[in-house]
Amino acid sequence: MLYYLYEEREAKTSLIYLIGVDEMDLNKVSELLKPYLEHEGLEYYDAELVKEDGFLILRVLIDKEGGIDIDSLARCNEFLSEKLDAIDSDMPEYMLEVSSPGAEKELRNLDEIKKNIGKYIHLELPNMVYEGNLLDVKEDTLSVRFNAKGRFRTIEIPYSEIKYIRLAVKI
Repeated sequence: MLYYLYEEREAKTSLIYLIGVDEMDLNKVSELLKPYLEHEGLEYYDAELVKEDGFLILRVLIDKEGGIDIDSLARCNEFLSEKLDAIDSDMPEYMLEVSSPGAEKELRNLDEIKKNIGKYIHLELPNMVYEGNLLDVKEDTLSVRFNAKGRFRTIEIPYSEIKYIRLAVKI
């Protein structure tokens, strides 16, 4: 259940109404960013509201096909900061952090996995860990080529067996 940090207010657009004990309706952030991201050719990845070392941080992750540059992140930060300030002058002090999910971003669903066919991945099964090239995804089965003691092998892994999967940097 959401609660109000300070006193109750009438303005329903304020983000102060969206902050709960450990949560915030981050769909509002996504809605604010959507037109900007579409115009700039960027993708919304995720957002979270966290408390670190006593500070409230609104962390927004955006990405771009082929990777995102620091200038795009800075422009997005400025845009979002202005939008949030316009609707939320009464919000408690927080830091806005706009960044990339990184080179080793988690692949959270089959659609994200399919977008990364041909890339090097790290995946964890209940009793095994693999790193290799994602060759294909058919229905809900992944085909991965990995190096097993100097010999390349290809395995088929049902999506339902995967505990965790992310992009990996090949060293």
